[in-house]
Amino acid sequence: MNSALTAVVIAISVAVGLAMVVLALLDRRPLTAVLGGLLLVEAAALAQVLWAVVAVLRGQRPDSGVIFTGYALASLLVPPVGAVWALAEKSRWGTAAAGISCLVLAVATVRLRQVWG
Repeated sequence: MNSALTAVVIAISVAVGLAMVVLALLDRRPLTAVLGGLLLVEAAALAQVLWAVVAVLRGQRPDSGVIFTGYALASLLVPPVGAVWALAEKSRWGTAAAGISCLVLAVATVRLRQVWG
């Protein structure tokens, strides 16, 4: 995998996730900021998965294709689930759930990098 892209995805995910957790601790629910942050995180995850697809088409392979595919799909699904949860939960816990989903993406990205080899 592309180390620079992986670092960018992790940095964006952690920054947005921590910002949302801080907003939740302050009992704030700025819906526009939460959804904008989740869109940014999802765009980063999508770029990473697209890069992996192109790499596979060029002949590169992860160490375990099944595990890699699972983490790649999860990385694409976690931010939208966080967004739905944030929209459904009208308290600060919705914002916290969105932030945690961003942090989960950072962990999934680390695992993607490890599985790639």
